Amino acid sequence: MTSEVVSQASAIAENAWESLVERSINEWNAPSGNMHDFAKSFLQSYTSLDDFLLGPRELLLFWFFQRREAFLSQKTFTKWDRNRLDDYVLLPAINNFVMRSECFFVSHFWTTSNDPDPSGDNLRLHQMGLGLQSWSHIWVDWSCLPQHPRTQVEEAYFLRGLETMPGIIRNCGFMWFYPSFQPRLWILYEITEYTLTCDNGIEETEDNKEFVKHIREMEETGVRSVLSKYGYRCSDDRDKDYLTSCLEILCYLRRFGIDLVEFRRLMSDILWFSFTPDIMYQSHLGLVQIWRFEGALEFQGKRYEFTPYAKWASCSTVSPS
Repeated sequence: MTSEVVSQASAIAENAWESLVERSINEWNAPSGNMHDFAKSFLQSYTSLDDFLLGPRELLLFWFFQRREAFLSQKTFTKWDRNRLDDYVLLPAINNFVMRSECFFVSHFWTTSNDPDPSGDNLRLHQMGLGLQSWSHIWVDWSCLPQHPRTQVEEAYFLRGLETMPGIIRNCGFMWFYPSFQPRLWILYEITEYTLTCDNGIEETEDNKEFVKHIREMEETGVRSVLSKYGYRCSDDRDKDYLTSCLEILCYLRRFGIDLVEFRRLMSDILWFSFTPDIMYQSHLGLVQIWRFEGALEFQGKRYEFTPYAKWASCSTVSPS
């Protein structure tokens, strides 16, 4: 490869990144103000895609969302690609930037390990379902997170994006078309997260009714017994431990009767302070204390146990299916 070709490729990548930054800021629906200006200056401080992907975890995160026109025009779910930045906007992971009126989260089965929907059949169902609705941006794991094989900087962003997926689910519309029931742990988690942290929960349909039934069972009898009873599985044991932790916390807080606004606020604290070992939250029903890495929770004088959270920085790869 000649120096001229390298220079041209570098210029193309730089222009694509600058275009993504400008387009993202222009498409933010959040009202102008301090947070808008803060997010704008933060995003503009990154000089390249790799600089952005390697941003320290303690700094503001931006999520890739696919643009409406890109999603509706594709023939199969498009794999995340650093050479397709025109398909995306970057939305800040702070209040009022990702909103249910403008954004959707797609929950889906992976039919193969290399491609979630190689035939495009599932995509076409979503395109038909969403084509007549009003929205702007959509999040699909395959399209919005760097996929295997990943560079080191892509891996860093992948783990951070996967860890913060609960924040996307809680603030987006939830879209699904499932095949016949299979005990997929990621699917159960995604539905549970949405159902227990959003107003009115989820509509029960023929293709999700088994998952909805199992959510009720988890609330009544406990998470691990339900996972064992129905044989819930995922591709990696670390995934299973992490998702079990999340499900147990969700079901405990629901069982305690925590107000929905406080419920969401507490779950946000757990999400965004992921390396803080102890979480304390004063709800209207009393103090909630969570020892994340010990797997213990205390509320109204009683102590409860759950699967301890792992430190995601030590994880290598996780497949969301």
